[in-house]
Amino acid sequence: MTSRESSSNEAQLAARLRFVLVRMTRTLRRDGTSSLSPSQISALATLEEFGSMRISTLATYESIDPSVATRVVASLESQGLAERKDDPDDKRASLVGLSDVGRKALEELWSERTIGLSSRLERLTAKERLSVEAALPVLEKLARDN
Repeated sequence: MTSRESSSNEAQLAARLRFVLVRMTRTLRRDGTSSLSPSQISALATLEEFGSMRISTLATYESIDPSVATRVVASLESQGLAERKDDPDDKRASLVGLSDVGRKALEELWSERTIGLSSRLERLTAKERLSVEAALPVLEKLARDN
């Protein structure tokens, strides 16, 4: 295989993967009753995974402008889903984290979406489910590779 063919195969693989991920994301968003935007859900998920952090750090994790992160956090605070606390290392700064209400809302959303995805997985053959399971470590690596 020439480098040109390899490059073409990589591009085709990337295009197929992008298409599948976009479709899966849309499908998962339909599962559940959340009124939150994808940006709000993503910010909550980041806070759940990494804990309280400065808004600038959240913006970095989310790959968004700090001003956008500030607006997202403000909207989450207004709904009682996130809360700010003084940064113990720097009294001039604050940390944003999940509130108890935010944690519960995220837990309910994940549960709803997991149920929806589980029903789709049940329609696969045992061999297909094993293939999905085998692909997860690689997909997780791709998702973390920023």
